[in-house]
Parts: sequence; structure tokens; C-alpha cells
Amino acid sequence: MGTTGTRAGTRAGTGLGADLGAGLVAPSPQPAGDPWGQALDRAGVALARLDPAGHLAAATTAYLRLTGTDPATVPGARVLPWWGSGPGPAPSVSALLQAVAGGDLEVDVSLTGAGGRGPLGPAGLVHVRLSAVPAGGAVLLLRDVSAERAEQVERRALRTRLAQQEAVISASPDTIYRLHLGRGHVEWTNTDGTCLFGLPAAGDPTADPAAADAVPSDAVHPDDLPGVQRALQTLRGAEPGQIVECTYRVVDGWGQERWIHTRSTVTDRDETGRAEHVVGIAQDLTETITTINALAGSERRFHEVFARGPVGMVLFSLEGWISEVNEALCTFLQRDAADLVGAPALDLLGPPAGERGSGREGEDPGHDPDHDPLQARAQLQALVEGAVEVVQRERCFDLPDGRRVWAQLTVSLTSSSTGEPAFLAFVEDVTARRREAEQLEHAALHDPLTGLPNRAKAQDHLVTALARTRRRGGGCAVLFVDLDHFKDVNDTLGHAAGDDLLRDVADRLRSLLRTGDLAARIGGDEFVLVCEDVADAQALSAIADRVCARITIPVDLGARTVTVSASVGAARTDGTWDAEELLREADRAMYRAKAAGRACWRAA
Repeated sequence: MGTTGTRAGTRAGTGLGADLGAGLVAPSPQPAGDPWGQALDRAGVALARLDPAGHLAAATTAYLRLTGTDPATVPGARVLPWWGSGPGPAPSVSALLQAVAGGDLEVDVSLTGAGGRGPLGPAGLVHVRLSAVPAGGAVLLLRDVSAERAEQVERRALRTRLAQQEAVISASPDTIYRLHLGRGHVEWTNTDGTCLFGLPAAGDPTADPAAADAVPSDAVHPDDLPGVQRALQTLRGAEPGQIVECTYRVVDGWGQERWIHTRSTVTDRDETGRAEHVVGIAQDLTETITTINALAGSERRFHEVFARGPVGMVLFSLEGWISEVNEALCTFLQRDAADLVGAPALDLLGPPAGERGSGREGEDPGHDPDHDPLQARAQLQALVEGAVEVVQRERCFDLPDGRRVWAQLTVSLTSSSTGEPAFLAFVEDVTARRREAEQLEHAALHDPLTGLPNRAKAQDHLVTALARTRRRGGGCAVLFVDLDHFKDVNDTLGHAAGDDLLRDVADRLRSLLRTGDLAARIGGDEFVLVCEDVADAQALSAIADRVCARITIPVDLGARTVTVSASVGAARTDGTWDAEELLREADRAMYRAKAAGRACWRAA
């Protein structure tokens, strides 16, 4: 008779039925002489009484409202039409009386049989307790459990997603870590045995919770200590989204050296804007660098490994011309050796033709050090001067078959077959690792339901947009969008319909974006648009009008078509306000729009 059920050990004639059955003796509304029934009505208890003859005898107002039952049909009814029991007919009252003969019965029941007339709609779920009464018959007590059961399903789904993310992190061959810069220790890693920046672990007795500017320990090789200190200092003053790389050696308890390469970025800041938390990926380059050093010491072994090595390799002169490539590189790039030998080395080490910037949301497309030819030349010069031993960078290649792949380039100084100094570059396929890192970054900065950036991503984008506005002039605007009466959609059509509506609104906001704009979901039914190059109040008005018009369109949710609207608050600054002030003014303007009757916008 329902989805789940349990039978209590209460004997017929005792328990709930004995306490409540006597007070419900007539159809609702209750007569003046029935204080029990009147009390139950006032308390909002959804209760109905079944008489011994197999009829529905009486019901409270809450019961009628919850099940969508017509009061005129209560006296003498032999079936409960709201009771969703699958494709078959609703159970008869007599069948329920037989079921409760052995004791109280509890069951979750779908309201699909109600045809959507009740406040829960056809997707509603109620918990029913059926108890016998001493004089014969039984009492039905109903409780709405739709939200409770939906929350249980959502919690299970969340646990599944978290388990999947943990599995991905655990399977990663690299070390993924989180640092607390303010306290100077490593908060978490997915592996152990790697000394990250020479900082202690959170539980290490040597960790000082008050050390806001902790320096690396003697685990870092003395020659690399200044570089590690510079990397930590750079992170403390890093811009939003900036990647800080560092390559250094650590010395274990047995005096063995290991090469570590880290890529870190700031994720959280304190109330003063100071960098507080850092996440990143650390790679053990010991084998790669040891291989490079070994090749430099043996010309014969060098050429053997060069020719047969599984990793792509390229040898090029100090003047920048490629002299040798191996088969693995040709296979990886899907090109012939004859096409590569004699070509400029910057064709491999520099940016791909026409590429500028990293392509990430919110970043300035005009400059990216990793894709700067001048930066590549400067790194090679540092190798020649002995300032560094190894240079690493990543770049993408567009293959002839149409695929785009990523490679990690590890360059060191060696000698050619004639004994002259030359550069040796290892070209390792890191496409899978790159995509894994991008997926992790995307999951951390985007809303899983709509795919839009989340609050943290929107905050970083706004800080960057305001910085550009101050440099270039013009205006930067924030539009705070709050859907009107969204809770009614969840309450009447269910959470699945509400999710569909949020995804549809997200798609509509995406369709309004210009180049450089960003739309984000910051929670619940609230969205934010960050727009650059908003010249004046008239331009802001045009954008806000388009947002209101685009959202106020009927949405097909399957069971019903719903027309939504939004209250929009708009605020613009020429750079005098910071990100928090601009968001706060847009939020205040949104509440003025709600006070004005909703389905409109107001400016700060």
C-alpha cells in the first residue's frame, strides 16, 4: 500500500487509536460539542476516522487540505482516492481495517492518487500511521515527509559525489596539497613522504600556530632555499588566479636528495585580503632530472636513450635551431623528423600560433607568462648562465588529426655530439593529467547544478574586473538577480522541477553575456552578473532591462509551464568601490526591487 512500511506492536484498542479516536466523531468541521475534534482541527493535525463498517467517518481540516479531499465526499466513503498504491486502484477502507487488525501500521504513501489537488501536488509523500480504536474502526494520522525524504536523497547523492572526488584525488600520481600560509604549515595532502616547501604538517610538534611568516626548514636543500622563500613570499602577495611555480630539492633523513616541482594558487584570503590558504599539485621530478644528468655524462648512452626513449626528446643549439629529434617526439606530434630538424626551437617551446592567454574565465587574455616567447628566451638564457639547472613549462599542440594535446617540456643544458653546449628538452604527454587538474579546478569553482561559476569564482572575477576598470577607465557593474516566488515552484512541483527551472534561468543568463562578462550562481535562487565596460547609467539600464525581459518568459517544466520573474538590483562603479561594496550596493538595490512589487529592477 505504499513505498515503505513498518508494523508496531500495539494491540487493537490501545495506543494512538485509543487516545485520538474518541475525539473525532463527525465529519469536518467538527460540531460544537466535540472538543477533541475542535482541538485537533486547531492544532492542524491531519487525522481521519474509519468506522467498523468500512466507511470513512470523519476527517480534520488538515487531512482534507493535505490530501486534496472534497469535504462532501468524506461521510460514507469506502476508498481513499489520494492513496497512491501504484497502477492498481486505491485501497478500500475495509482492506485497511483488516491490515490494522494485527497492530498499528506505519507506511510512506505517495499522493499520486490525489491527482495533484493537494498542496504537495502529485509528487507529494506522506507518512501514514493506522491505529485501531477500542469501539471498532481505526484512525489515520498523516504527516508530510516530502521534504524530509528529498533531503535524505540529496544527502546520499552528496556523499556519492564526495566519494567520487576522493577516489579521483587518491588515484592521482601527483601530490595534491593544501597549505595554511597564515599558520605556516601543511594542512592536508593526498600522499605522504614529500616535503612541501619545507613546512611542517599541521599536527607536527614543530608547527607554530602563530607563525604567520614561517620559513622553510632545513629539509630544503640550502642552494634552493632562497627560491622556496621567494615562492612563499610571491604566494602571500599573489593576484587572484595567479599560478606560482617552484622547483627545488629536499633532503631526507638519509641524506638523499629529491627534486620537487610545485604549482600553487591562493584559494582563500582573510578579512584584510591577505592570502591564507593555498592549494596545488606537487610532482617528484627526481627521476626526470636524474635521467637528464645521466645523459649529460655519457654521450653513447645519451644517443641510445635519445633514439629509443619512450618520451619525446629534442636537441637544439644555443642559437635556437633544432638539430635532433627522436621517434617518440615524431609519434607524439604526428610529424616527420625532416619537418622538425632545422626549424626554430621556439616552435616547440613558445606559444602555439595565434594563442594568447590561458583561456580561463575572468583572466586577462592579453598576457600569460607561460605563453610568452620573451619569457621562453629568458628561461633558456638562465640555463646558459647557470642561474637554474632545469626549466619546465607546459604548452598545447594541435595535431594533424584534429586533437589538442598538452605536453610538459623539461629543458636542461647538455652537449651535442660535437661536444658543444646545447639544450635538451623532454616532451612528455600530460594531456590526461592536465584534464584531471582542470576538472578538479572546475569542480571547486563552479556550481554543480547549473555549471555556472560559484560565489568564490565570481568574487575573484569581480576583483580582476575592477582592477582592469581602474587601469583602463569606464565602468564595472554588478546585477544581483533573485528569482521571485521560487519556493512556490519547489513546494508545488517538487525539487526536481525547481532544479530544472534554475538550469533554464542559468542558460538564459549565459545567453546575455558579452565578451568579458560573467554570470554566477551564488546560492539558492540567487544569481550575479558581472559586466565590464558599462559606460554610464543608461548602459546599465539597458543591461538590466534585458535581464528582466529574458527571465520573464514561460518555462516548460514538463508537468506545467511556469512564468518566472526576478527582482534585480544593479550597481555600477568607475573603480571607486571595491568588490564587497559593489556587491553590497547591488544586494540593497535588489531588496528595493522586491519592495517595489518584484518583477522589476532598481539601481543603487
